Amino acid sequence: MLILGDHWTYCQNWHSRTREPIGPIYASGLYESGYRRIPWHGAVQPEQAGSGSCNECDAMVEDGISIAIVERAPLVFCSTLHYLVWWKRQHPNEDAPMSESIWEH
Repeated sequence: MLILGDHWTYCQNWHSRTREPIGPIYASGLYESGYRRIPWHGAVQPEQAGSGSCNECDAMVEDGISIAIVERAPLVFCSTLHYLVWWKRQHPNEDAPMSESIWEH
């Protein structure tokens, strides 16, 4: 897997020399209430860009999180929390421990 933003991409074992990631790969989320890490959607990295209507609440988004979808327009989210709500529905049997503090806000 090619990771382009290697200084802004993490996994649970980021501090080790292990080549295989443990758990999901994480990217930077929106800076709403502090720096947050959000899990990738499988091999698809969420990006800090995109405009449109939030996939969760239908709010208009100018600077949000977008996720590429094959043969469709990217999904757009107005907040880190709304991306995580969607991610958890898509990955019901996975945990994202590096994102747990986001649920508290």
